[in-house]
Amino acid sequence: MKRLVAAGTDHSKFMRFLPVTVDVTAPLYWWKEFDTYKVGTVANSCSTMHKIHAKRFEREDFSVEHILNCDEHHWMVCMDDIISAMNVAREKYLETKDKKYWWQMIQLLPSSYNQKRTMMLNYAVLRNIYFARRAHKLDEWHDFCKWIEKLLFSELITLKK
Repeated sequence: MKRLVAAGTDHSKFMRFLPVTVDVTAPLYWWKEFDTYKVGTVANSCSTMHKIHAKRFEREDFSVEHILNCDEHHWMVCMDDIISAMNVAREKYLETKDKKYWWQMIQLLPSSYNQKRTMMLNYAVLRNIYFARRAHKLDEWHDFCKWIEKLLFSELITLKK
């Protein structure tokens, strides 16, 4: 396998037959970028449309580790206000089943909201992702590439010895 990978993509087609199934929880802004990898992937997400009201929103439901909270800029306060507003809409929706409150949750939902998806991909797709995203500015891509490096026979993907 290592010789075939070293010989180039025409010779390493077998990697398309090495499946990987994984659960990934990531913010919507990361999923938008991941969705460029449609060939050779299958994903099933926890439905935002049907499950958005299933539980109270909490700060832990969002990737907010880079939001500043300093005296002159109150960005985290803004985030907390959005979460609070979404929880008010959630309570109203659960109480009334009025779709206008559901719309409040859907349209206020920040792209930092963490969504879980079960994905099925293969080693060939993972190699494309690895080389395209390992130096990306989003921390989530670095984490994903580190996960790839821990897979069995990851050297077929990373080309590291």
